[in-house]
Amino acid sequence: MFKYVMTLIFLLLPVYVHAAPTAADCDFNNSGKVDFADFVAFSQGYGTTQTQFDLNGDGAVDFRDFVIFAQFYGQTITTPPPTTDAPVEAPDFTLRTLAGESFNLYAQRGKPVFLNFWGTWCPPCVAEMPAIQKLQDTMGDSIQIVGIGVRDTRIQELRFITRYGYTWTFVLDSTGEARNAYEVSSYPTSLFLDAKGVIVRVLRSGRNYETFLEAARQAINN
Repeated sequence: MFKYVMTLIFLLLPVYVHAAPTAADCDFNNSGKVDFADFVAFSQGYGTTQTQFDLNGDGAVDFRDFVIFAQFYGQTITTPPPTTDAPVEAPDFTLRTLAGESFNLYAQRGKPVFLNFWGTWCPPCVAEMPAIQKLQDTMGDSIQIVGIGVRDTRIQELRFITRYGYTWTFVLDSTGEARNAYEVSSYPTSLFLDAKGVIVRVLRSGRNYETFLEAARQAINN
């Protein structure tokens, strides 16, 4: 039994020691997924020293490489979007404020904007709001702060904001229009736009006043 366990550890150890291989390394035919065609290609290289199939980099293609390959079998390769220096314009939206008035993002052109996706149900969102209020108090004349409420009712947000005395602009994203346009999947998510409507900074998870201040200045000076 001990010998069997040691043999298994010996075979699997390279998988954990050599952390470099990814699913893309196992996509030998560049089809965008790791499937039987890749297994066939790997089998043809088995027992050789072909670098393409030597996933753990030990100079040989053997069972240890197969263990790595098996980990990624059936996966689809996710290719990150190409990086670009081109400015990204913030998508437009029109939502209702808590007072029932229409708020259009593009109508704010000429002044930097801080968009904050949040919800009363989100502890990190609630925790960072005093820092946002401080930014509103110190830089509200220089940057338009907009809280975009997600998965809350008007009454829920109105009661919360009134209770704590927050004074920046709040709108309700009842249908998910803005959330989908900005592909928001975690909360809070904050975006800073310059006066031309270009996204200059994206912050995910709760932040402090100093970080918000730095991002606001970046949007103002862009």
